[in-house]
Amino acid sequence: MENRKYQFLIEEKPEGLHISSQITEEGELVIIRLHVESKEEQIFLPTVCSVVVPACEIHEIWNPKIHLIKALNLDWFQYLKKTNGFTGAPVQCLIGIGNQNCAALGISDTLNTFEFQAVPVEETGEYAFCICMFMEEHIPKKTYDVELRLDLRRLPYYRVLDEMAAWWENEKRNHPAAVPAEAKEPMYSTWYSFHQMVEEKELLKQCRLSRELGCRSILLDDGWQTEDGNRGYAYCGDWQNATSKIPDMAAFVKKVHDLDMKVIPWYSLPFIGEKSENFSNFRDMLIDPDAKRQWHVLDPRYPKVREFIISLFEQALDEWDVDGFKMDFIDEFVVTPFGGKEADPRRDFESFHEAADCMMKECTSRLKAKKPDILLEFRQTYNGPMMRSYGNIFRAVDCPFDAVENRVRVTDVRLLCRNSAVHSDMIMWHPKDTVESAALQIINILFSVPQISMRLDELSKEHQEMLAFYMGIWKKYRDPLINGTFEPLNPISRYNVIKGACNGQLACVWHENAVVMLEQIYEKMLFVNGTAIGKLYLDCKESAGRYEIRCYDCTGHLLKKEQATVEAGFKQYEVPPSGVLEFCRI
Repeated sequence: MENRKYQFLIEEKPEGLHISSQITEEGELVIIRLHVESKEEQIFLPTVCSVVVPACEIHEIWNPKIHLIKALNLDWFQYLKKTNGFTGAPVQCLIGIGNQNCAALGISDTLNTFEFQAVPVEETGEYAFCICMFMEEHIPKKTYDVELRLDLRRLPYYRVLDEMAAWWENEKRNHPAAVPAEAKEPMYSTWYSFHQMVEEKELLKQCRLSRELGCRSILLDDGWQTEDGNRGYAYCGDWQNATSKIPDMAAFVKKVHDLDMKVIPWYSLPFIGEKSENFSNFRDMLIDPDAKRQWHVLDPRYPKVREFIISLFEQALDEWDVDGFKMDFIDEFVVTPFGGKEADPRRDFESFHEAADCMMKECTSRLKAKKPDILLEFRQTYNGPMMRSYGNIFRAVDCPFDAVENRVRVTDVRLLCRNSAVHSDMIMWHPKDTVESAALQIINILFSVPQISMRLDELSKEHQEMLAFYMGIWKKYRDPLINGTFEPLNPISRYNVIKGACNGQLACVWHENAVVMLEQIYEKMLFVNGTAIGKLYLDCKESAGRYEIRCYDCTGHLLKKEQATVEAGFKQYEVPPSGVLEFCRI
């Protein structure tokens, strides 16, 4: 165990601060408690500490923001460093061969801004978890306490991250919001299919078609609130329906409800556009008044701003009976550089973080008082532990056409989201694409809740069959796909094999020509081919008796049905690209 040791260091301690530490070890789980005292009334100077571990058996890294890049030497990627309540999550994980955790470090403070990363120390052959506290704004008190959780256990990295998320949940600030059943049902999104050019008749047509596929909500994205179609957010801030597109929003919502679907409109929560009627009321309450664009970020430190934003959502609930909100750009409150007034007596907060937290807490509380099962969607990178206390749906950030990126982003979100609903970015493909290629868009996101954004009536017959087949597969195996154990293997290979299990069922998707290892056999097993190779290479640890094995192509046509004994050891099965094998015990 010599190579599993660690060292804790205070690298920089400004004058006027006293820092004490207490370390508790429970085997290879270590808690480092820091207590900071200031001679001044506020703590505001940068403090740097580090936890150093030997670079033994470490071959890849995971953190919530690196997406496709899982390589180790990331110290020059500055944008990856920052984490606070509204972007990222305060955790880094160093991973060894076989998906084993080597060292993971988490920070208990999920609100304030840290610069936090794991970097190689060439001189000593080690890795250092570097933590810089109090970087962007002061802590308005004389004392401050924080815990660092160092996990050195040789467990699968995904289990270590799940337990880190559970540790955060113990803090009242991070207690997760309840998840309504509809949050884990597929949804139809208007963004890629319509962009801003929405129109009521066409929307209702897509609702009817998507409901047949199993969608239970429509996400009414950008465009419903403006006659303008030039993208951007110059008209945001009034949030009234564009009557040329949806003449009567309340009537439209009722029509959708009559189809047994819910309506979730999009709001760019912090933005106010210069062309909105409300802009004149808030032009001196902005974070970025001199921004070289036609919209700005409202400053949540003003009570008037917070009340204005919250009342917009309440008004939509009261007048239109919508079922939730897609709350976009929440991170802009704390990531937008401040260029406004340095002091203003109308503010009741000094901290952007605390003001935004106060606003989100009050907003969600008031909305849930009106509609307890309200659906609130956020997206990366504002999907950390504190955000889970506000919202119940977390979506992968936009990656149109990019099935691989969608898979990676969905997986990254799921690794820390526990029971919260995790949604894919809206899936789309070119209507002339091959059906096997188009199928990869949904195959890559099966371990999330699908969001579809195609004009369904314009799809070819083959594409319609494929989508209906995979939506049926998702519904049939939804428990192992989204509600059970979650084993995304090989982050550096972009999670090339993902497995989930629940209630005697297994679901597995492989995305490279890899051997799928099964430690346990289940009553029902689904294997989905996310490759262009027509084979499944399966290595079972134990024998499992007789199964009926069915092979389908990606449009759901049954190609082969046979009975066979599943025995321990290696075996090869034929399955077409983008196709499916189902094993059902006899």
